[in-house]
Amino acid sequence: MEVFDTLGAKFVAILALVAVVYLLLSLAPIIWPAIRAFRRKRRLPRPWLFTAVVAALAYGSVCLVVAVVVIPVEAYVVFLAPQFQEMGQSYGKWLVSSARFIGNWWWVVLPPGVLAATIILTRKLAEKWSGICSALAA
Repeated sequence: MEVFDTLGAKFVAILALVAVVYLLLSLAPIIWPAIRAFRRKRRLPRPWLFTAVVAALAYGSVCLVVAVVVIPVEAYVVFLAPQFQEMGQSYGKWLVSSARFIGNWWWVVLPPGVLAATIILTRKLAEKWSGICSALAA
């Protein structure tokens, strides 16, 4: 195979390992709550619903945070920063460079952010899940 010849077997193996870790981190909102919900010792009621709710909340909360932060910053970078630069003002130059850096490296930060949201939401929701299920049944 040309990939092994070009890059070397060790590098390809490391790259494959990084890809698998990235995939597992991206799927954490489904895997982590499922492990917690289907655990034999303390199995939660309605485990499939718990898994779906935590996954929706984790992905949704991360998307909300990204949208709340990124949309105003990108609006500034696209519409206001060029006008300030034309006027000779350098307001927010650090914001423009930060936005460009984040625009290039967002894919590295996103899976750990999703994992953090998943762990927090799973812990908070698992404590109250029995009460939520009993309220839904009533």
